[in-house]
Amino acid sequence: MIKARCFLHHPTLLHKMEMKEVRAAPPSDYQELQFNRDQHTVVTIGNPVEDPRDYVVWSICNLCHGNPLCFGLVALIFSIKTRDMKVIGDLQRARGYSKWALRFNGAALIILSLIILCYVIYLSILALRHGQFL
Repeated sequence: MIKARCFLHHPTLLHKMEMKEVRAAPPSDYQELQFNRDQHTVVTIGNPVEDPRDYVVWSICNLCHGNPLCFGLVALIFSIKTRDMKVIGDLQRARGYSKWALRFNGAALIILSLIILCYVIYLSILALRHGQFL
């Protein structure tokens, strides 16, 4: 992270790859130098900064369907925290909460898929033992 100045001369944190500070050529006389000393131009390079995703819908689906080890509930909590941090404007903490929500949603999906797969295998073994097919 680098510190840069916005147009109102308040420091702002920016990513190195996203923003680059460009200064104009030095003026020829001293009076212009005195006037232009603190002016900066910020040029956006590449894609603009995107807001982190909050995964609220996925968290609600995990909460309602299965919810193994309460991962759906934990993911929903982190999703709501992500949304709150986006509203406040703290994008760095929002990205952190978003990553945790994604991890818990993924873990809940994998565990639920494994439970369903084991159940299908168990039912097919029972059907084969009793001579019945699904």
